[in-house]
Amino acid sequence: MGENEVDRVELQTKIGTLQVNEEDIIQFPTGILGFSDIHRYILVEQEESFFSFLQAVDEPALTFVVMMPELVCCQYSVKLNDEEIELLQFDSPEDGKVYAIVTVPENVAEMTVNLQAPVVINAKQKLGAQIVIAEGGYHTKHNVLAEMQKNAYFLEQQKAQAKKEEEVRESV
Repeated sequence: MGENEVDRVELQTKIGTLQVNEEDIIQFPTGILGFSDIHRYILVEQEESFFSFLQAVDEPALTFVVMMPELVCCQYSVKLNDEEIELLQFDSPEDGKVYAIVTVPENVAEMTVNLQAPVVINAKQKLGAQIVIAEGGYHTKHNVLAEMQKNAYFLEQQKAQAKKEEEVRESV
């Protein structure tokens, strides 16, 4: 067996067979809410899609659909407390990635995203945690399609306002 094969794990999951490199496994010391006993996950990013998957390594049947929260709320931000920063061993905010868990019902138009409890990952240290945000008006069930439409409209309004301001400056 070659050296590369030793470092790989094969998983049979809902999203297909995955070849996982050990160094890509993200440790979740406290697990995910409702799954506190499952600590090892991989992030499976999908090209040309808003959605990615957070796949449990030790429980191949457990897969979370995740997305970047900024896609539904451009003003979205997460402030970590000292305990969370220590848990995730952050040296720099640039090492952080934030994802929100998506619930996909039979009727995909009713798909929701949990902005109140994002998944925060330290990409450098391969550590993750689900953080509960008490402030900010976020909920556990934001309608994805409605929020994305609202977000796109808001961004268009911002662009139009910036263009008007630029035109006023140029005319002065």
